[in-house]
Amino acid sequence: MDKKTNKGKKYLTTITPKQQKFIDLYCSKYGELSATECAIRAGYEKNSAHSRASELLDWRQYPDVCKEIEDRQVGNRQVWFVDKEKHLANLTRIGNEARAKGQYGAAGKMEELKGKVQGFYVDRNLTITREVTTEDLNDKMRNIFKSKEDMEVFNKSLADELFEDDKKDD
Repeated sequence: MDKKTNKGKKYLTTITPKQQKFIDLYCSKYGELSATECAIRAGYEKNSAHSRASELLDWRQYPDVCKEIEDRQVGNRQVWFVDKEKHLANLTRIGNEARAKGQYGAAGKMEELKGKVQGFYVDRNLTITREVTTEDLNDKMRNIFKSKEDMEVFNKSLADELFEDDKKDD
């Protein structure tokens, strides 16, 4: 059995081949596969994979596995990190490639996104809600209809329009 050992520590750490496969999958497919899926692909039983994955990610139970994962993730975080300049450079590159292929819609979108990153565009949504009281509603109706007769004429025409099918059946 191929074991990885760390000398010079108070305890001897070992990582089994199955654990090594879990580590490889978990780190290479981070964000794509769940820990349970990684455990299944590493060879753990399907019905206990969730528990095994949870145990393997628990530093109290498997400190050597967690340390290996943490060491690998440090490198990944540097690759994943996106700062404003890197983001703008990627958008510019994508826009240039799109323009070269004649994909002007995509190139235009990249310009828009570059503007958003730099704060040129601000999306604002404003929703105002207000409780309407019966008194407010009555005041609005009085403003719409200048007399009782005007309201009655409107209500009759609205009722006729809404229920014209009923008249046809009669």
